[in-house]
Amino acid sequence: AYVTRGKVKDQVTGDEMQPDEGFLKSIEEQIAIIGPAADGFRQEVIAYLWSASRRGEKISYESYEPLKEAIEKKLMHSVRDISRIITKARTRDAEQRQKYDNMVENLLAQGYSEESIDTILKYAANHLWKD
Repeated sequence: AYVTRGKVKDQVTGDEMQPDEGFLKSIEEQIAIIGPAADGFRQEVIAYLWSASRRGEKISYESYEPLKEAIEKKLMHSVRDISRIITKARTRDAEQRQKYDNMVENLLAQGYSEESIDTILKYAANHLWKD
């Protein structure tokens, strides 16, 4: 959608939305793609995936190595951030503390008890790095 200047259809709501350029940039930054280089990188990815598709190859995030590397780095960074938020670490900063409090509030609003929230978050913290 970004390359064709089109919109993206939300799979849940069906609404048409603009491509999330902030998210694209956050992935590209993982492999030092910034500024004007981003357009070229996005064109390369689309050209590669289009070519692979025409050859009948199965397309996944792993199909184009630079994209795979960027996505995996972004995921690892996100897991580290989530891990810091959900563990009761002394190193949690004010922003992480706020995110933790918001997460607990959301779980309470969904009917979870304080005890079950603690159990869920301990489980998540212990299993984020596995796999």
